[in-house]
Amino acid sequence: MEFKDLIKKVLRYHKEADIELLQKAYDFSYDLLKDKTSASGAPLLNHYLDVAYEVADLKLDDKSIAAALLHGLLNKGANLYAIKRLFGDELLDLLENIEKIDAIKKNVLKNKIDPESLRKVLLAASKDIRVLLIKICHKLVSLRNLTFLPVLERKRIAKEALELYAPLAYRLGMGKIKSEMEDLAFREVDEKNYKAVEEKVNKIRADGEKILYKIKKIIEQALTKENIPPSVQARVKHLYSIYKKTVDRFYDLNDMTDIVALRVIVPTLDDCYKTLRIVHAKFRPIPNKFKDYIAMPKPNGYQSLHTSVVDELGHIFEIQIRTQEMHDIAEEGIAAHFSYKKMNHEQDFDKKLNWLKELVEAKDGTSGFDVDFFGNDVFAFTPKGKVIELPLGSTVIDFAYSIHSDLGEHCIGATVNGKFLSLKETIDNGDVIEILTAKTQKPSREWLKFTRTLKARNKIKQTLKEAGTITPKNYYVNVDHKKEVGEFLLKFEGDKKLKPKLALCCKPLPGDDVLGIRTTAFRLMIHKEDCGTIKKADKKRVHASWVEHFEKPVGIIIEGKERPGLLKEILNTVARLQITVTKAKGKMINDVTFECTFSAQVYDLTPLTNLIERIYKIKDVKKVYVTV
Repeated sequence: MEFKDLIKKVLRYHKEADIELLQKAYDFSYDLLKDKTSASGAPLLNHYLDVAYEVADLKLDDKSIAAALLHGLLNKGANLYAIKRLFGDELLDLLENIEKIDAIKKNVLKNKIDPESLRKVLLAASKDIRVLLIKICHKLVSLRNLTFLPVLERKRIAKEALELYAPLAYRLGMGKIKSEMEDLAFREVDEKNYKAVEEKVNKIRADGEKILYKIKKIIEQALTKENIPPSVQARVKHLYSIYKKTVDRFYDLNDMTDIVALRVIVPTLDDCYKTLRIVHAKFRPIPNKFKDYIAMPKPNGYQSLHTSVVDELGHIFEIQIRTQEMHDIAEEGIAAHFSYKKMNHEQDFDKKLNWLKELVEAKDGTSGFDVDFFGNDVFAFTPKGKVIELPLGSTVIDFAYSIHSDLGEHCIGATVNGKFLSLKETIDNGDVIEILTAKTQKPSREWLKFTRTLKARNKIKQTLKEAGTITPKNYYVNVDHKKEVGEFLLKFEGDKKLKPKLALCCKPLPGDDVLGIRTTAFRLMIHKEDCGTIKKADKKRVHASWVEHFEKPVGIIIEGKERPGLLKEILNTVARLQITVTKAKGKMINDVTFECTFSAQVYDLTPLTNLIERIYKIKDVKKVYVTV
């Protein structure tokens, strides 16, 4: 691989590429690496060119390719300020994020965290999706060049690829890279089974080639007759996937019908379903073997029609039908979306990326929780490997309370990645945190200034009240029929006729210290205690706070823009939080507005506010109310 080969590759898909930027990146790497060699004795620069070539194969932008040429150099003596001066902030951010991902991985692996949790953290920590794509390409190139490494090192790299990077590639929809990565790693981790599967698959492929050639011709002729220009390819299932089926699902390899299959690529979506009709007219379909991944895509964005059919001689084979765009996305995943973004409207591209919201906690092959991939959460670990999800900006004390109230109440600090941090220090993605306690430690009002989570704030306030630090008062709880969420959760002193309203100036949220200001005989505006607009309203102040516990299930009313599947998404969101729902129903309020009502068995403030936050994340939800 030479630099000129990389440039040719880039210019084939991006004629206006910034070649000057790529030349600068190559020259910078060359100056730093020209005297360094890899384990094979080849120039180390070759590895960087190979990674950049793989990134270019995904048709990523110029800065991604430049970052691939520079990745890891910050740890090899590269000057940070020189990179910023030569390449700018965006490229420097990419390189620093790559280093951060490496640091998190090393720190977490030391503590034997399970791979599923580590994948979750890496996804959450990647501020830019291009960082993960570069890391995956780097790992693929490393797997191709394991021969010259010691056996234990080879097995370590292969095991890491199987447990961490191949599943990440799957979740990003990168089928081609995922398959190659798994097969390369499989050969290193379990050579005996690899060779056994390879031998059997080669025999099945040899026996099936003549049959597939005949079937391919029949399909091509039938589609051409219907004016559908087809591209029909033979596809051999990769070895690790076959092996996993024999182990996990107890499949007999001789009975598997999808080891060798045909893939039909057609121009349009309509052509996909026309082709399916033609195939079923030519060959008898097998019952219960049809899957429509176009109408119901996999969580990683994969789309295709799968059908198994039998020919006149009794041979069973699988056929996959898709468009070229679907095929590119199946092979390259999210990387293909970057290419199609150039041709489509920005809004269409954003719709294609909606599935990323489910990646962080999705299990392989299934949909997951509604966690925003580009959101405001951090994932940290206990020393035993339990992953704790907290809002961005959470501190050591938030982490302690999230594990157990007693741990929070007696927390004096923590050991974070081997270093001591105080209660108010913020935590970051991938931190391994061991809470330190003392029997004499007790919560103070000062803690409320740096707690981020509602659970920690509520527990601290409760302890302070019980100790007499906060004097309890008698409150009236306003529970009229239909209230906005914030209003329902309020309790305050005084006249039952008062109608509370959340102030727009400071926008108080549940958990904030609040105060009521009477603006009319019946109107009570709720402000944060430190809101600057209430300083001169001493005579009109009313003590207010938030309801923390409920005696019976809470009614939820949701208004949103009508679309198919909205009610199902709402109820799935509730179910994922393990909240029991009764009396669920939906109705149309007008031509465009849908209303869903149900009773949720929540009895505390924290799970209720969490539920409301999750519901508001659902597309087309406009307003959420609560009732009793």
